[in-house]
Amino acid sequence: MITPKIRYYAKMEDCTGSGKIPKYVITAQAGYYPPMDEIIGRDGKVSMYLQVSKDSGSKKDNAPAMKLQAKDSLNFTGLKDYFVDGRLSGFAYGYPLAAETYGGKKKRNPFCKYKDDGFLFVIHQDQAATTEAQKIKPAFIELIVLEGAKVLISAYCKQLVMGGFNEVLKVLREQAQTGNVL
Repeated sequence: MITPKIRYYAKMEDCTGSGKIPKYVITAQAGYYPPMDEIIGRDGKVSMYLQVSKDSGSKKDNAPAMKLQAKDSLNFTGLKDYFVDGRLSGFAYGYPLAAETYGGKKKRNPFCKYKDDGFLFVIHQDQAATTEAQKIKPAFIELIVLEGAKVLISAYCKQLVMGGFNEVLKVLREQAQTGNVL
């Protein structure tokens, strides 16, 4: 399988603090993804909440169990395959909301122009965690945005799980640390 163009990479670290809902902030990034500029919070950072999807367990068979929610209650993406056979998989995939607006107040969706992109996630658990709650909550999450990959994103996620992105991830992580762009 050919690897599509990678638009953007981000490392999101746990910054939950005393809050009940896990919160992650982007601490390193490589590449540029214009809609991310529009979800920067008052603190000058992009942060997202990891939440249980309201539709999970309902009649919507393919509704992901978890989602990432950004500024202004924007559903950044559902995290498909976050759980596989009732266990944390360590990987997930998703894609941007396609609608031009969202929410009750019909806010403009900054990701609409990028609706054909696909998102891959590598979920890193805290290996030193001692409680079940700590073991379930990721220590950090890596995001890879693939240009125009929405239709094949589940296959790309399988490729990710099988190590097909290991070399690319190594380069992205290095670029993110040095601040270089793709």
